Amino acid sequence: MIMHKEQPSECLCLLAPARLAWLTEELPPLGPQDVLVRTSTTAISIGSELPVYRGDARTSDAFQYPQKMGYESIGAVVACGDAVRSVRPGDRVVSFYGQQTYAVVPQERLIVVPQGISDALAILSILTCDAAKGVRKLTLRPEEAVLITGAGAIGLLTLFILRAYGVSQVDVVEPMTERHPLACLLGARNVWRPQEVPAETSVYPAAFECSSRDQAFALLQQKVQPQGRLCVTADGNIEPLTLIPAFHEKELQIVGSSDGWDYHQHAAWYFHTLQQRPTDLERLFELRITRDELISTFQKLYDGMVHPVKILVSY
Repeated sequence: MIMHKEQPSECLCLLAPARLAWLTEELPPLGPQDVLVRTSTTAISIGSELPVYRGDARTSDAFQYPQKMGYESIGAVVACGDAVRSVRPGDRVVSFYGQQTYAVVPQERLIVVPQGISDALAILSILTCDAAKGVRKLTLRPEEAVLITGAGAIGLLTLFILRAYGVSQVDVVEPMTERHPLACLLGARNVWRPQEVPAETSVYPAAFECSSRDQAFALLQQKVQPQGRLCVTADGNIEPLTLIPAFHEKELQIVGSSDGWDYHQHAAWYFHTLQQRPTDLERLFELRITRDELISTFQKLYDGMVHPVKILVSY
């Protein structure tokens, strides 16, 4: 067993609603299959983390404090256990431990980032895999038209995956007009505010609810065809989603989707796709901050002072 002598890790923890602090954590020694990673970049996933910060996220488990924040991380491999073969010191890797300076991670939970891929694009390998799982569940044909509600991170990444998988007719409903240009850049055919959706539009065999809003979910049920398929890819931690009469009258199908289908297989496809053609995905990070700004940024989100799609954090 290899011992490491790095400084203890500092972790951003939620001590109570809207109360964050950096706590020091002693790292365990490296086991044979473990890797020590020094964090370089993380992200704030606003749709899932802000409700946790406020203390009003809808979850099946009660909140436990202190609670570590975040789940998307990029770092450099510092040391490896004796049996580690998939990575080596100096490799840049994606992992799932969140807002902390160092982490000990099993090698199977690391994804090596190819050269030439920015941290901003690399860290999106996690959420694009989550979006891809939902898209794969509906087994769409290229000629099928699709409607998405919500142009936050999950909605825009669902749009990216649909287009990358060959689905060309994708429309998006988003109340914040400042998000419309990015949806267009990522390949949306039409982008509407909810009140602008054409009344005669009801031609969608499939749709994705990516906003966690009941009103948006009702709109999808109205706009899909009979026997249409709905996938709820949003976390669902904001408000309950209800079935309207159209759900039963049209005999609609609904599936939920959460974590990714296979992060390593997806990352191989995703990185290859990025190397083959340019993308505007980095624009999702409408705010870039340093680690020292994390606590104040969460408060700004809480106060409604900033409304970025996603936030990139430099360590």
